[in-house]
Amino acid sequence: MEKLLLFVEIQQLKKQGFKVAAIAKKLEISRNTVYKYLDMSLEEASEWITSLGSRRKKLDPYHNQILSWLKEHPDLSSAQVEDWLKERYPTLDVGGSTVRSYVSEMRDIYHIPKVI
Repeated sequence: MEKLLLFVEIQQLKKQGFKVAAIAKKLEISRNTVYKYLDMSLEEASEWITSLGSRRKKLDPYHNQILSWLKEHPDLSSAQVEDWLKERYPTLDVGGSTVRSYVSEMRDIYHIPKVI
């Protein structure tokens, strides 16, 4: 529901005369996000937000492998996970930010704190 509230807030700020850059700064989000939400109707935003929960993630096929690495090596960084994935799966095309987000989410879900 948080994203829906963001959508509403962006729409309200725009109606109040705020420019895209000001909305982005005020809400601490990117201008691209503001543009994306301004281009949607309420119905489109609702459908898009609902779809987020059911979409598969690019790293889902590697979930068990990543989980075993994190359990065995809690000090493993997301950069190391990315390196290991690319070593084992050379055709995998994934960016560092995707791996960081996925590893962070897995640490939260499985309560695997980052050991430094």
